[in-house]
Amino acid sequence: RKRGLGLAPLLKALGEPRPPPQLGPLLCNLSQLPEGRRGLLDRSRCSVQRLLPFTQYKDSVMHRRGVVGALRNCCFEYGESPGPGPALP
Repeated sequence: RKRGLGLAPLLKALGEPRPPPQLGPLLCNLSQLPEGRRGLLDRSRCSVQRLLPFTQYKDSVMHRRGVVGALRNCCFEYGESPGPGPALP
């Protein structure tokens, strides 16, 4: 609450030396909502690129599971794809 509202303060907290332990599960929960997924997939924020290193975060299983869950939930967002994919026959 002291960091402000929105997704930006949460993503900024990921860059701290010791991110809050509840941050991973919180991002996972937010990504269950369409608005949360759209926020994480917003290219201007580079959120996915900021989350990827936490998939191998050794200091906290809670962070790792939360971030992996958030990324998994983002797979369910339909609309503009993040980039070109393999061509299907």
